[in-house]
Amino acid sequence: MAEPVALQGVGAAPGVVVGPVLVIDLVEVVVPDLPDPDQAFADAAVAVQQDLAALAAQAKGRGRDEAADVLTAQSQMAEDPMLTGAVSEKLHAGLSLNAAIVEASAELSAMLRNLDDPYLAARAADVEEVVDRVARNLAGVPARNVVPGEPAVIISETLTAAETAQMDPEQVLGFVTETGGPTSHVVIIARSMGVPAVVGTGPVTEAVTTGETVAIDGRTGEVIVRPDDHRVDEFTKRSDAHRAAVTAAEAWRGKSVAYDERPLTVAANVANQSDLDRAVAEGADGIGLLRTEFLFLDRPEPPSEDEQYEFYRRAAAAFDDPVVIRTMDIGGDKPADYLTIPGEENPFLGVRGARLYRHHAEVFETQVRAILRAAADGDVWLMAPMVSTIEEIVDLRSWVNRIAEQTAGGLEPVPFGVMVEVPALALTVDAAAQHVDFLSIGSNDLTQYTLAADRTNEGLGHLQDAMHPSVVKLCELVAIGGKHAGISTSVCGLSAADPVAAAVYAAMGISKLSVSPSMVNQIKAAVAQLDPAGGARAVADAVAASSAVTARSAVEAWRSGP
Repeated sequence: MAEPVALQGVGAAPGVVVGPVLVIDLVEVVVPDLPDPDQAFADAAVAVQQDLAALAAQAKGRGRDEAADVLTAQSQMAEDPMLTGAVSEKLHAGLSLNAAIVEASAELSAMLRNLDDPYLAARAADVEEVVDRVARNLAGVPARNVVPGEPAVIISETLTAAETAQMDPEQVLGFVTETGGPTSHVVIIARSMGVPAVVGTGPVTEAVTTGETVAIDGRTGEVIVRPDDHRVDEFTKRSDAHRAAVTAAEAWRGKSVAYDERPLTVAANVANQSDLDRAVAEGADGIGLLRTEFLFLDRPEPPSEDEQYEFYRRAAAAFDDPVVIRTMDIGGDKPADYLTIPGEENPFLGVRGARLYRHHAEVFETQVRAILRAAADGDVWLMAPMVSTIEEIVDLRSWVNRIAEQTAGGLEPVPFGVMVEVPALALTVDAAAQHVDFLSIGSNDLTQYTLAADRTNEGLGHLQDAMHPSVVKLCELVAIGGKHAGISTSVCGLSAADPVAAAVYAAMGISKLSVSPSMVNQIKAAVAQLDPAGGARAVADAVAASSAVTARSAVEAWRSGP
C-alpha cells in the first residue's frame, strides 16, 4: 500500500470528513476552425446561455439558491456583448477561432482578477467557466462527469459553478481543489451544501486516484491522502466534535451574546437576495456589510435609483438591528462599460472604492439617494470603502449630507462610517474616529495591504492570515480608537468567521462581528464560551508573536482553557 501523503491547502468551508475519493480529470479542449467563426461563437454562446439558465432554474427548484444565483450570473455573462465582442476583435486581428477564444478569455478574466474586491475578482472564474462551456460546445466535447455513483470527496484541479450546482448534496462528502481561493464558487456552494472544502492544495490530483481514502479538514486546510489508522481516528474525532458544535450553536439562533458582560453583535454579510433570506433565517443581529456591487454588474448601464431602493428597502425592513449598506466597491479596471476610467498599472492601489466616485459622481449620488430613502424602512447605516485619509472622510461625509439636503423634499442623514482596510487609516484612527459614527475593519484588504501580498495570488496564500501580529496590532488600534471616541467598531472580513480571530476581536473590544449567514450562530457560540479572564493576555501574546502561527497558538491556548 502506498504511503500517506499530507498536503496543506486553505480551509474554505468548515467541516471534517474521511471518505473515498472521486478524481475529476481535466480534458484539454481545442476548438477547430469553422467557416464562419464569428457566427459560430455567437450561436454557441446562445446555446450556453440557455443551458446555464436551465441549470439555474433546476438549482432554484431544488432549493439551491446560492448555486442558482451563480448560474444566473453566468447565464447573463454568456449573452454579454463584451464577451462576443472580445472574441470577434481577436478574430478580425487574424487569430484562429481557438486562439481568439483563449486570448479573449485570458484578457477578460485578468481584467476582473485585478479588481481588489474578492467577490468581484472571483468573477474571473465566471468568465473562464462560461468560455470553457462555449469552447466545449464548439469542439463537441461533452461536459465532465462530476456525479459520484456513491458518496465521495470530489477532488479536481478546479470545479465550475455549473458542475457543483449539479451535484447531489447527499452524494458529496466534501471538495478539494488544487486552485482557487476562499471566495471561489466551489467554496460558496460547499458552504451552502454544508460540506467541508479545501482549496489551493497544489497537485493533489497527482497524489490520489479514484477509490482511495482521503481525510480533509475544511477549517485547517489539511488534506491527508491514504491516512493511516491513527489519522483516521484523529479526523473522525474532529468530525464528531464539529458536528456537535454546529448542533449546539443552533441554541443561539435569534439570541444575543456578550463578552465580559459587554454586548457583542454578530451580524451577517449579505451580497444578494439569497444571503438576505439566509441571514433572516439564521437570526442574525442585522447586516454588518451589505455589498451592493451585484446590482451594478452584468448590465449596460447602472441600476436606477428605484431598483436599488427596492433591494435596500427589503434589507432594511428585514431587521430591527442596523443594516450597514456599503456604497459600491468597484476596482480600477472597468467591470462595466459605464464605469470607464483611465487604464492603470496597479489597480490594487488605484482608482477604486471611494476614489472612483468623483469620476462617476452621478452614479454615486443616485446610490446614496436610494440608501437614504431606504432608511425610512429600517435602521440604515451608510459605509464607504477604500478610504485612506481624514480629508477623504470629511469630503465624503459632506457630500452625502449635501445629497440629503438637495434631494427634493429632503432626506434625513443616516449614520456614516468607513471601512478600515488601508493601514494608514488604522494608524490615524483617533483622528478618523472624530468624523464618523462607526468604523468597520475589512480584514481581507487590511491583511493584503499590511503584508504587501496580493490575495488573489495563490502563491502568496501563506501571507493571507489576518492573525499575523502586525494585522492584529492594527485591529487593536482601531478597537481602542473606537472605544475612546465612543463609536461602534466592527470586523466584516473573512476573519470574523474564524473562531480564533473572533476571540481576539472580542477581547480587544470590537463591538460587532459580521460573518456569512451560515456562521452567525457558530460565532455566537464561540464567543459565549470564552473566559474573559485570559482575554487581555491572549491579545498581548498575539500582538507580540513572531508569526500568524504562533499568534494562533497563543489564542488557542486561551480558548482551550487550563
